[in-house]
Amino acid sequence: MRWLGSAEKDSVLFDNSFRGSKYKSENENFDYKKKLLKEKKINKDFINRVKLLTLEELVYLKLDSIASSLNGKLLGFPIMKMLPDICKEAFVLFALSSTKNKKDTCAMLKTDKIGLLGYMKKYKINIGEKND
Repeated sequence: MRWLGSAEKDSVLFDNSFRGSKYKSENENFDYKKKLLKEKKINKDFINRVKLLTLEELVYLKLDSIASSLNGKLLGFPIMKMLPDICKEAFVLFALSSTKNKKDTCAMLKTDKIGLLGYMKKYKINIGEKND
């Protein structure tokens, strides 16, 4: 992006076009981070520390915590087969949280509305609850 001027470069890096859409729907108020904060599963200090880690490091830490609770044995658990679905579910939650309507969510996921509804059903995602 060296060929872009500084103004164009900043607008590309901080494009918030999905969140500012004039079309709004039920996922306008859906914010999964606020839900986790409300449930006290995370706090602001945790969020700041997560920023310092890579995605791979986070996945490693989660797998390590699961293995330690099972005395270091993950034998018989199909983790490798489950990873693609785990990643897809996380991305669907992110897309729903960072957009104001399903049309923008579909654009981010590169799918149609039927595909989005299929993901939501498969991963049991309910966005009807408001996260205050």
